Amino acid sequence: MQIKARIAFTKCPIDKWGRETDITKDQLSILKRVFEGIEGDRVTHEQNMNLTNIYNDIFGMNKKVSGCASCVKQTVNDLKEVYEAYKD
Repeated sequence: MQIKARIAFTKCPIDKWGRETDITKDQLSILKRVFEGIEGDRVTHEQNMNLTNIYNDIFGMNKKVSGCASCVKQTVNDLKEVYEAYKD
């Protein structure tokens, strides 16, 4: 994830400033559902498509569905970072 995108989902721990970008409750529930469906390190093609779609939706990108393992892993890690930030 690019540094600008990381900062957009970060908030100040002492509440001096909020997040630049917020995700919707629908996006958060979709992320939760997709992550609950992932078992171990394997991601099905359907899960990969869902992850890529939600990634594009949240980050405003035009990322394509990839079969590259490291690309999929990076997408999952980026989305997990966002999910963990909003899980509270």
